[in-house]
Amino acid sequence: MLKFIEAYMEEKINQDENYIVCTFYDIRVKHNLSEKETDEFLELSRNKLQNLGYRVYFSGAKYTYNNCNRTVQDNELLVAIK
Repeated sequence: MLKFIEAYMEEKINQDENYIVCTFYDIRVKHNLSEKETDEFLELSRNKLQNLGYRVYFSGAKYTYNNCNRTVQDNELLVAIK
Protein backbone atom coordinates (compact mmCIF):
# COMPACT_ATOMS: atom_id res chain seq x y z
CA MET A 1 0.00 0.00 0.00
CA LEU A 2 2.83 2.43 0.80
CA LYS A 3 4.39 2.04 -2.66
CA PHE A 4 1.00 2.68 -4.25
CA ILE A 5 0.49 5.82 -2.15
CA GLU A 6 3.99 7.10 -2.98
CA ALA A 7 3.45 6.64 -6.73
CA TYR A 8 -0.12 7.97 -6.66
CA MET A 9 0.73 11.10 -4.67
CA GLU A 10 3.82 11.79 -6.77
CA GLU A 11 1.60 11.73 -9.87
CA LYS A 12 -0.98 14.03 -8.22
CA ILE A 13 1.70 16.46 -6.99
CA ASN A 14 3.20 16.59 -10.49
CA GLN A 15 -0.24 17.51 -11.88
CA ASP A 16 -0.77 20.36 -9.38
CA GLU A 17 1.36 20.62 -6.26
CA ASN A 18 -0.95 23.15 -4.59
CA TYR A 19 -4.31 21.37 -4.97
CA ILE A 20 -4.76 17.59 -4.83
CA VAL A 21 -8.10 15.84 -5.29
CA CYS A 22 -8.61 12.09 -4.87
CA THR A 23 -11.96 11.01 -6.27
CA PHE A 24 -14.07 7.98 -5.48
CA TYR A 25 -13.85 6.88 -9.11
CA ASP A 26 -10.06 7.16 -9.21
CA ILE A 27 -9.47 5.21 -6.00
CA ARG A 28 -12.29 2.65 -5.87
CA VAL A 29 -12.94 2.02 -9.58
CA LYS A 30 -9.80 2.88 -11.54
CA HIS A 31 -7.34 1.50 -8.96
CA ASN A 32 -9.77 -1.19 -7.72
CA LEU A 33 -9.27 -0.66 -3.99
CA SER A 34 -11.70 -2.31 -1.57
CA GLU A 35 -13.51 -0.27 1.06
CA LYS A 36 -10.99 -1.39 3.71
CA GLU A 37 -8.05 -0.57 1.40
CA THR A 38 -9.62 2.82 0.67
CA ASP A 39 -9.85 3.60 4.38
CA GLU A 40 -6.19 2.62 4.81
CA PHE A 41 -5.25 4.69 1.75
CA LEU A 42 -7.01 7.76 3.16
CA GLU A 43 -5.42 7.44 6.59
CA LEU A 44 -1.89 6.93 5.26
CA SER A 45 -2.32 9.61 2.59
CA ARG A 46 -3.51 12.11 5.19
CA ASN A 47 -0.39 11.48 7.27
CA LYS A 48 1.91 11.75 4.25
CA LEU A 49 0.31 14.94 2.96
CA GLN A 50 0.22 16.62 6.38
CA ASN A 51 3.93 15.84 6.77
CA LEU A 52 4.48 17.57 3.42
CA GLY A 53 2.69 20.70 4.68
CA TYR A 54 -0.78 20.15 3.18
CA ARG A 55 -4.11 20.80 4.84
CA VAL A 56 -6.25 17.71 4.23
CA TYR A 57 -10.05 17.60 3.98
CA PHE A 58 -12.44 14.67 3.57
CA SER A 59 -15.96 14.31 2.10
CA GLY A 60 -18.34 16.99 3.34
CA ALA A 61 -15.66 19.22 4.89
CA LYS A 62 -15.66 22.94 4.10
CA TYR A 63 -12.48 24.73 3.03
CA THR A 64 -11.27 27.87 1.28
CA TYR A 65 -9.16 27.77 -1.89
CA ASN A 66 -8.30 30.79 -4.05
CA ASN A 67 -10.58 32.98 -1.90
CA CYS A 68 -13.57 30.72 -2.65
CA ASN A 69 -15.48 28.80 -0.02
CA ARG A 70 -15.86 25.19 -1.12
CA THR A 71 -17.08 21.86 0.18
CA VAL A 72 -15.49 18.49 -0.51
CA GLN A 73 -18.05 16.85 -2.81
CA ASP A 74 -19.59 13.40 -2.30
CA ASN A 75 -17.55 11.96 -5.17
CA GLU A 76 -14.31 13.36 -3.71
CA LEU A 77 -12.66 11.29 -0.98
CA LEU A 78 -9.84 13.69 -0.16
CA VAL A 79 -8.78 17.25 -1.00
CA ALA A 80 -5.35 18.55 0.00
CA ILE A 81 -4.19 22.17 -0.22
CA LYS A 82 -0.63 23.41 0.23
